[in-house]
Amino acid sequence: MTNTLQQGRKPPASQGMVLPYLAAGLIGVACAGLVGRTLQGPAVVPANNLKQAVSDFDTGNLTAATSAFRSLANKGDPHAAYWYGHALDLGLGTPADIKAAITQYQKAWAGGVTQAGTRLGELYLDGNAIPPDFAMARTYLTEAARRGDARAARDLGGMLRDGIGGPADPVSAYAWLEVASLRGNAQAQVERNRLLPTLSPAQQAAASQQATADLPAVAGNKTAPPAKT
Repeated sequence: MTNTLQQGRKPPASQGMVLPYLAAGLIGVACAGLVGRTLQGPAVVPANNLKQAVSDFDTGNLTAATSAFRSLANKGDPHAAYWYGHALDLGLGTPADIKAAITQYQKAWAGGVTQAGTRLGELYLDGNAIPPDFAMARTYLTEAARRGDARAARDLGGMLRDGIGGPADPVSAYAWLEVASLRGNAQAQVERNRLLPTLSPAQQAAASQQATADLPAVAGNKTAPPAKT
């Protein structure tokens, strides 16, 4: 199923889903972990055992890495839960199981791992692996954007622009795309520039003011604090 946010641009999740599988097929399992990691961007990896598991994942030792993620997640490590969900999401080192992946992402999100909330929002937004829930997607992406995730801010801007999961709000859409742009998201910059000419001068001023107000709070947040070991 394709939703309206996907029209006119490549959705973030589909780009992330296609590239890992394509890379795994073309250049072998050794690169699958590294490519899979790019789907979500670098996650905080505080524990030594988790660092080793992520290293194994990046170098293609997927089965061992996923086993370690599962073990650490079962012990309550939210960062390991994020990585285990990531492996389940893409079927790397373990059979793909989107429902189990969502459970792990939810554990990670509850433990403060911002990328997990972004991914949950994208899954509910895209409606490919699971039935779409646009209101849920907007909720996750709003909070992840407020926690400082640039990709969540970009996705949220698109939803607000197109009225997905709630009323359209071009002013807030521009503001979040501006926040994502200032945090280094190139696609957000493209979408922001496309949106700008559609706003009235008053809307442009309001959007700029909102982005200025949002950015300091967002910039003060990091993706996930290191867990105590």
